[in-house]
Amino acid sequence: MAASPGPAGVGGAGAVYGSGSSGFALDSGLEIKTRSVEQTLLPLVSQITTLINHKDNTKKSDKTLQAIQRVGQAVNLAVGRFVKVGEAIANENWDLKEEINIACIEAKQAGETIAALTDITNLNHLESDGQITIFTDKTGVIKAARLLLSSVTKVLLLADRVVIKQIITSRNKVLATMERLEKVNSFQEFVQIFSQFGNEMVEFAHLSGDRQNDLKDEKKKAKMAAARAVLEKCTMMLLTASKTCLRHPNCESAHKNKEGVFDRMKVALDKVIEIVTDCKPNGETDISSISIFTGIKEFKMNIEALRENLYFQSKENLSVTLEVILERMEDFTDSAYTSHEHRERILELSTQARMELQQLISVWIQAQSKKTKSIAEELELSILKISHSLNELKKELHSTATQLAADLLKYHADHVVLKALKLTGVEGNLEALAEYACKLSEQKEQLVETCRLLRHISGTEPLEITCIHAEETFQVTGQQIISAAETLTLHPSSKIAKENLDVFCEAWESQISDMSTLLREINDVFEGRRGEKYGYLSLPKPMKNNANLKSLKPDKPDSEVFAAEGLKLTSSVQAFSKQLKDDDKLMLLLEINKLIPLCHQLQTVTKTSLQNKVFLKVDKCITKTRSMMALLVQLLSLCYKLLKKLQMENNGWVSVTNKDTMDSKT
Repeated sequence: MAASPGPAGVGGAGAVYGSGSSGFALDSGLEIKTRSVEQTLLPLVSQITTLINHKDNTKKSDKTLQAIQRVGQAVNLAVGRFVKVGEAIANENWDLKEEINIACIEAKQAGETIAALTDITNLNHLESDGQITIFTDKTGVIKAARLLLSSVTKVLLLADRVVIKQIITSRNKVLATMERLEKVNSFQEFVQIFSQFGNEMVEFAHLSGDRQNDLKDEKKKAKMAAARAVLEKCTMMLLTASKTCLRHPNCESAHKNKEGVFDRMKVALDKVIEIVTDCKPNGETDISSISIFTGIKEFKMNIEALRENLYFQSKENLSVTLEVILERMEDFTDSAYTSHEHRERILELSTQARMELQQLISVWIQAQSKKTKSIAEELELSILKISHSLNELKKELHSTATQLAADLLKYHADHVVLKALKLTGVEGNLEALAEYACKLSEQKEQLVETCRLLRHISGTEPLEITCIHAEETFQVTGQQIISAAETLTLHPSSKIAKENLDVFCEAWESQISDMSTLLREINDVFEGRRGEKYGYLSLPKPMKNNANLKSLKPDKPDSEVFAAEGLKLTSSVQAFSKQLKDDDKLMLLLEINKLIPLCHQLQTVTKTSLQNKVFLKVDKCITKTRSMMALLVQLLSLCYKLLKKLQMENNGWVSVTNKDTMDSKT
């Protein structure tokens, strides 16, 4: 359905940003199916590897042979489904069709080989005790399993290229439409083109959202979230800024305001492609310098490594590294907003760190020539002393930045300057506009510098990216608010100019709110209350609607939590299975194999967007969850029985540690 030109139409594009949904058609569905089949297939292959990892003369009961055959057949069926999806992808992408089809053929052959080699009808050599010696061709099964993994990987890599191509194509369509929007001269033409633009932005939002979910690198994921947040907020800004230009075509400040929005959107679109393709335009490198906390962390790792190896690095390198870190302290000591007390303390601790490094180097030189206990103890003491000084320096930097940020947020919580700009605009007071524009510029510089200091002490890469995003947002939005306010002041009776200023002011207020959350998270990391891979609330989230630019802070769906816990349980049970004999182990692995695909399917359902089919999604979640619960009852009951059996076989003797561990995991 085409997006309408008004604010509600923009919500179609804005509302999907940050959701990471899988709601787009055709190739996206293929990607979801591919991922689902892959998740089903790989655990089965893992079981095949486990089953064949035994001595060649091992004998198996008929029950075990039937279980092995079921696993082989399950692998072959999963491969068949995988191949169908791969062929469908190939038919949609002629440039990769030949490569994908070759990989699919290899996968199919490997699946059929595994099924044939685990088929008990082909093993008719009966022993006198009623058991059969299986896997006379164990090497063949191993080769088939390896070929299967190799061919599946090829298909997935080629499918990944398809997804990347989709995102690039979608970006190019958005850019082409944006160029038409920039040149539009009539409101009627604008409405028509913006409707198309809304549809294209929805498609790009879905594609980039799925990619963001698939990213494993936390830094890239944070960068993608930041770029998509810019696109989300700028979509509404583009609408009001463009309408203002059309209403006041000869207003220079209105054109400046609109150009700023277009420029920022283009940069964000390029950033998404840069992350997706993992390469920078024209071979550029990341010029952003390392943060102080990251530098201190790496420096401490280097000096602590001296305990194990006195020769792995040069003394000059350590000195240079420390000087680079201390040079970055100038961001704090040169700041006009750093208090005199904090500045003096930072300089004092910096001097102390230099002196203690020189002492460490002196002892280090002695330790290389004298291998005595006293020298080793002196080296250890020197390492501890400089580590302590650096920790004290980190505390001082953290206190300086967070105190400054807290004071600034408190001072600007009532948004007095924004309210004054709105008032001077509708009054047409150019003199007052100049005064409050100057005040907003000062506020902007304070916030930008504070974000720069917070980045140094953020503690994790995702939070560093969030600080950079906040810094850029304040820098750009501050200028745009001033140009929007100037337009309103020149045209005080213009409703669209007033609406445009309101949109930019709301974006500013939203970023202030996000900065408050960011500050809390930085404190949590510093005090050890938050891990590296925790979901940061300050990372950009989807908007509630296009009129309200404040970010939502949604919790993870219960079904998705539940599925993740199910996968954790399977890992624990797999660890327990290693203590069991072959027959019992196989029985348990088969039960686990039923649970793992259900967990992945439930995760896929919760992440899939079914627009206008909410009840269908809920019904699917309930069905999958009910199936998982039924399997869990069987699995836990089996675990309990096998644990009791294991205890009896060991004459009732198991280590208290193992028993307690398994009881807790069960």
